[in-house]
Amino acid sequence: MMLKAKRKPGKSDRIPKKTSKKADRADSQEDSSAVDHLHLEQSTPSSDDGFDEPEPTPAKKNPIQVTTKPKNNKFKQKNETKNVKPPTLEEMKELRDTQNLFHSNLFKLQVKEMLEELQLKTKYMEFIDSWLESFTVFTQQLKDGLMERTNLEVPLNLQQKPSGFVFSKPTKEPYLIGAAATGTLLGPKIVVDVALEMPKESLHKEDYLNLRYDQKRALYLTYVTERMQESPNYANDQFKFNYLANNPLKPVLELTPVAKQVTKHLQVRLFITAPLSSFKPGRFVPWNNNIRPSFYGDEWDEEEPLPSTQHYNANVLFDLTLAENQAHLEKAFKGRRNFQDGLLLLKVWLRQRELCIGYSGFGSHILAAYIVYLNSQRILHQSSSSYQVARTVWNQLANTDWTKGISLAPASIQTEELTKLASHYDVCFMDFTGQLNFCANVPLSLYQRVREEAKLAVDLLNDMKLNSFPLIFMQKCPLYSRVDNILKITNYSCVNQMLMLHSQPKFKYDYAKYGYPQLLQLLTELLKKGLAERVQSIIPLETATTAWLVENKAPSIGKYIQLGLILQPDHAYEVLNKGPATNEDPEGAAEFRRFWGERSNLRRFQDGSITEAVVWGTAQDSPAKKRQIVRQIVLHLLEHHLQLEGKDVQFIGAELDQVYRLSPWFKVNKLKTKLILDQDTDAEALSPHVIRCYDELARQLHGLNGLPLEIVSISGTSPIFRYCEPQPVLPQARVAGKHILASHVQRVVIQLGQSGKWPNELTALRALKTAFLIEIGEKLEAQCRLQWVMSAEGLLVLKQGFCFLIELAHSKELALLKQEVTERGVTTYVDNPASRTLERHHYILPKVSGALHSLHQSLSAFGPTVMLAKRWLATQLLDDGLWPEMATELLVAHLFQQRNAPQAIAAPQTGFIRFLQLLAHSDFTGELFLLNFNNSWQEQQVADLEHSYRSDRQSYPPLALATSYDIQHAGRLWTSDQSPSQRVLGHVTRLARHGLQIIETSLMSKDLRFVRPAQLFRGSNEGYDLVIQLKPDLVPNSLSYDLGSPFVSFSQPNFHLPPAGADRMARIVGQLRSAYSDFAAFFYNPHGGKELAIVWRPPTDFAPKPFKVTELQACSPCENGKVQVLKETLLEDFKMLLKDFYLRISTPEELKREQREHQQPKRYFNAKQPQEKSSLKPKKQKIQKDAEQEAPPKKKRLIKSSALKALN
Repeated sequence: MMLKAKRKPGKSDRIPKKTSKKADRADSQEDSSAVDHLHLEQSTPSSDDGFDEPEPTPAKKNPIQVTTKPKNNKFKQKNETKNVKPPTLEEMKELRDTQNLFHSNLFKLQVKEMLEELQLKTKYMEFIDSWLESFTVFTQQLKDGLMERTNLEVPLNLQQKPSGFVFSKPTKEPYLIGAAATGTLLGPKIVVDVALEMPKESLHKEDYLNLRYDQKRALYLTYVTERMQESPNYANDQFKFNYLANNPLKPVLELTPVAKQVTKHLQVRLFITAPLSSFKPGRFVPWNNNIRPSFYGDEWDEEEPLPSTQHYNANVLFDLTLAENQAHLEKAFKGRRNFQDGLLLLKVWLRQRELCIGYSGFGSHILAAYIVYLNSQRILHQSSSSYQVARTVWNQLANTDWTKGISLAPASIQTEELTKLASHYDVCFMDFTGQLNFCANVPLSLYQRVREEAKLAVDLLNDMKLNSFPLIFMQKCPLYSRVDNILKITNYSCVNQMLMLHSQPKFKYDYAKYGYPQLLQLLTELLKKGLAERVQSIIPLETATTAWLVENKAPSIGKYIQLGLILQPDHAYEVLNKGPATNEDPEGAAEFRRFWGERSNLRRFQDGSITEAVVWGTAQDSPAKKRQIVRQIVLHLLEHHLQLEGKDVQFIGAELDQVYRLSPWFKVNKLKTKLILDQDTDAEALSPHVIRCYDELARQLHGLNGLPLEIVSISGTSPIFRYCEPQPVLPQARVAGKHILASHVQRVVIQLGQSGKWPNELTALRALKTAFLIEIGEKLEAQCRLQWVMSAEGLLVLKQGFCFLIELAHSKELALLKQEVTERGVTTYVDNPASRTLERHHYILPKVSGALHSLHQSLSAFGPTVMLAKRWLATQLLDDGLWPEMATELLVAHLFQQRNAPQAIAAPQTGFIRFLQLLAHSDFTGELFLLNFNNSWQEQQVADLEHSYRSDRQSYPPLALATSYDIQHAGRLWTSDQSPSQRVLGHVTRLARHGLQIIETSLMSKDLRFVRPAQLFRGSNEGYDLVIQLKPDLVPNSLSYDLGSPFVSFSQPNFHLPPAGADRMARIVGQLRSAYSDFAAFFYNPHGGKELAIVWRPPTDFAPKPFKVTELQACSPCENGKVQVLKETLLEDFKMLLKDFYLRISTPEELKREQREHQQPKRYFNAKQPQEKSSLKPKKQKIQKDAEQEAPPKKKRLIKSSALKALN
């Protein structure tokens, strides 16, 4: 047992002094009884709380017995009993919790550290107490009277203006509610909620009808606010009104004190409530109506029952029951630090997922009440730790169903059946009084989302292979990054049209004419029926309302809506909606036709059935087109049922996929190929063509006759074989003389059968490999009629317009590269950069490539997500030398393998947003990214690797990536110290955060449309010192969609085919970095960029330094016998290396100035007398026409410079 571990003897204040034998016996009996009591208490079953309970130990056996030696060793026995004291009860409990609850001591320490940081400072608690005390005195000084007029605006939007309100002085002292009362305040902005109760005399018995209570509540709040502004105690404070949880019937006062100790960190919210006895108990049951149709000018048939207003009733009950509910919560949490800390953990978890925002949010007060409920059901014990509280809540949330109803009220108080109450709401959680439903406004989809997130949290805690703490508590997971598509309707007139024509009257009365929940109800029902199995859930996306000054009019809210669609990947992109058979179910077929309108047609299928069906595409459509099917369905449903046109709706999904489409400048119809290609094709749709061509080539290689050795394995290692190539690969490669011209070369690695005749010398081995490849090329030409060319890297083979580079891998070559002979003549095998590179390309990369290919087959969004990520990094001027492409692929694979979301990523755009989140919020200095393909790594191996990484962090590169296929070089194979460097990592992190900010602003704003691809996929021109413009004719453009250069305007593209495998731009930049990386950093866009940006190192690197033979690179002599690196000399060196490539060298500021000048080009004809055609009066138009006819024809032509031509 863990408790029997020996404690180290040493000086301690716990060493007992010499006492009598009776005292020793008494102490031992006391300790034994205390331990027995602890075991009896902890062995009490606490039901299903998400972790295994330890087996109870018998009370007779004392677990703190110190093992002793036989009696003859008296000296040692006496020494142990003297210096070792058993652990205390608190220490024993901590040891037991660590062993049974936490799967690692690290997680426990992280939780403990976070809770310590979340504890509120004493100065805030003192200020809250003093402010409440002064506010109590202030309320006692208020006077009764008629509220005739006010200088403030009443924070309530109603057609009928309230008048004649009589203010009554509050008879009950204000009190703390919410987190301030339960001791669970959470920063960084500390919000203290204070309730002030209206006296019963302020209300009449008929005030429950037609929003009268809400009017009086708003007037009461306005009167108190005005008196507070007049008081000298609050004269300098900032007063604002706001809506509680985006509810226009719940205005609250937000007061920001000016006290120095809490400035900008604390805010007080004032709630106005009423006593529960103000109205009869049955007035606000869910099936009653408290808003009459006549209030909104509607007529209602007297014979029909009035519609229930359960949501409005719950809105009023929230105020009436607040005091009693708060008293029960305060009693349950007061003095129980474990419950308070557990609720703090749950609040952090909830806030990171943004599930508590808005009218339909799952508030933290629901979690507080649920903790009390679990305690009352004896599922939570009062001695449970904070971790046990959080874990139990997650486990119970995931495994219980609130749709049938749960209640905090005792059985004696419950006057109505719980099932009857639950039938009026999506989710039902009744309060202590048995009248209020805490979850009245929570829609079913959001509740299910909370359950899924809770289940994920439990699964992460149970996973022993990862540290789940950052995934649960530290990682920000906004709701917009959890959904695949977003529907935004922000047009004010369209929203009013929907509410007026299509919202049912019962919903208008139920929600007191508040538009947002009516829209949510209307759209959710329609889309769920139309999308059916295509969508997993439809979640409302809300943003908190902004507070306004108390002198201003209350804003009108709820006139726009945003919905997030989480797709079901297995069914989302099906091209057919099949209805019922006409002859079997004529009524169902008619209903199907009515629902889908003109899109529904009668079709005959291969099985002989004749049914109604809606076709959205063909099975041969590209994946990009299939991803538009959900958009088509949603827009059709909105137009057919709600008369909304596409221009009035914003459907966000697959907007960024444009960046890996084929450039419109390149015309596909000019290609001579048998493949059927569309002009709007993309890299994802072209990848299968290359893979099929590769498969056919592999079959031909396996079938070659007459080879000395059999080909045993063939592996494709290029990104296109794993659907990760962002540039479209077209069948345009061709032979020109003795060379093959191709924009892309696909690498293939082959291995031969065993033979003992390979030479033992490296040069001879490579020569024999070359001869073998030539033999393969000749056989391919003779037997398969394929053209081939031998290059320095391998055998280039041309097939169906695609170029393949075949490399031969042999294990003896790797061994010879590692071979070293010591001074004593002993042969050893040591890893070196050359051997690691060869091992990565020939042996590890084929395995990883196969694993990534399988990942794409199971999750089709993986490949397009990598394409988006690579295109984004390339447009930020980060090439393979600064950020390896394999690092991008492995990071995205880590994202798809990581179980940090309840469902898999179904849309590439969502995957790209999560990739930016990964870059923006990851701790690269402390995190090792592990990709355990096929779970081939054992838990101990993972633990050992993580321990090695933490203990010897300096030996790993800044970005450490490890897969289960490179365990010998784990963390050091795919990246290096310079690729990416620490500076590049920081640069990419800043770029990702900026990109996320742009995306979030455009997504969550009701006034902005979604971000255009050019806003994200065009690099910044800030921060560079020099720009070297290259000759556009010598640098071919990329075939992918070009969104422009950050430095110059668009120019006429060229798509010249370079020699296969010859990337001259990458070779030159590599030479510049190898020679001058100590003085400058070089950036360029590897996807057709025609500019090379330079950033100089700090000025200290160019300061004069003493003469040293070893440090003379790029130096020139200066004064006092010192040497200095001159930038002018470096520029001349750059020109020498670039030779005929560079066009000119300029600064970004010069390029910006030229851009501004060229926006309004000068007109060179008629320059002496400039005239504007539009400024001429009608009478002079004839004179101008005659003058133009007399002018020579050649002078009418607009003369443009070469720079101006680029603007066309």
